[in-house]
Amino acid sequence: MDKDKKDKGIIIIICTILSVALWIYVTNVENKIRTTEINKIPVELINEEALKASNLAVVPGQELYITLKVEGNTADINQIKRSDFKVQVDLAEYAWKKGVNKVPVSIVDYPVSVSIKNTNALTVSINIDNYLEKTINIESNINITPRLGYFAAAAVITPETVKISGAESYVNMVNKVVVKDNINDAYENISAEYKIIPIDDEGKELTGIYLSQETAKVEIKVSKGKSVKVNIPTIGELPNKLKLSSLKQNKETVELLGEKEVIDGVNEVSTEPLDLSTITANKEVFLKIIAPENTTVSEGEEYIRVTVEVIKYITKDFNVTFTTSGLVEGLNITPNKDKIRVIISGYETDIKNINENNIRASLDLSGYTKEGSFEKAPKITIEGITSEYGLDYIEPVSFKITKEAEVPTQGSPQETDRNQGE
Repeated sequence: MDKDKKDKGIIIIICTILSVALWIYVTNVENKIRTTEINKIPVELINEEALKASNLAVVPGQELYITLKVEGNTADINQIKRSDFKVQVDLAEYAWKKGVNKVPVSIVDYPVSVSIKNTNALTVSINIDNYLEKTINIESNINITPRLGYFAAAAVITPETVKISGAESYVNMVNKVVVKDNINDAYENISAEYKIIPIDDEGKELTGIYLSQETAKVEIKVSKGKSVKVNIPTIGELPNKLKLSSLKQNKETVELLGEKEVIDGVNEVSTEPLDLSTITANKEVFLKIIAPENTTVSEGEEYIRVTVEVIKYITKDFNVTFTTSGLVEGLNITPNKDKIRVIISGYETDIKNINENNIRASLDLSGYTKEGSFEKAPKITIEGITSEYGLDYIEPVSFKITKEAEVPTQGSPQETDRNQGE
């Protein structure tokens, strides 16, 4: 019995010695004080609204980090992580300027089991830009494929505009703001809230832009519709010296909405009449579609754009070589020129293709039998023109007609007399 008590006492003493030794080892070896660095700790910016008073803004997309040097027991050091630290820059505490600003950071939270050794050297560089805000229309990028026999009207967006703001360089990158979706087999009205998305000129979504509101309400009416042809009636006549070339419509058909029983009997709609008397040159006009009773034209198609093209009546000058004909035998002609000026008028599409080779000028001399000085305009004919045209001016030709000199013939009285005298 005494021996058992003695053995137990020895075991207790040994355990106690080992426990103390282990505690001393852990305390002095395994849990000794050491220093380490915690990198990539994010810096939070607060009170960004304070920059607006100076018309400044933080350039978005900046990755702001610091590295902390911490000291503590090994066990504590091994347990810490980045999320245990909270580091901030209060934007309301400093005077800022456009460009890169280097400012100190504040450590607002960290584990109490460690100490931070580099608090005096903690700074971060923040890029600051001018503040800009502007109002921009919200556009629809909602692609709708209606069910066969149905028609989707244009999207109605509420509100129509949104205010965008932020760093000037980023706000100026915004090409438009849109609501986006793809809807297939639409057969009933659509009403939903959509996120407003700013995009650049390549269609990519931009971040770091502040919006006065995040969503917009979109309503799209989906109706039973039918595509019908558009006819353009005309009244009046074009002013003098103009001819109608063409009427070009920006669309040949429109979607007509209404009860099936009504629109099934309609294959064509007309616009309000086009008054030709008001047209003096090529012109674009907008004409309202006149929908039959108990029908409507789909929203956004109430008007069509018509390009009226006219042909002008113009004049053109030519220098034409003329020919002569019909001169009586024994007479000579001496004209004062070999070309004359001819002015032709007609519709531009015909006249512009005419040149001197298409014009024939002939001076008929069959009525002249005596010597003298005369003036006459040649007769003009034009090849290659079939439409109406006018000869506004034909330059006359001044010419002299003389008799041909007589050539003495052999055996004439004069020659006989001359021979006898010799």
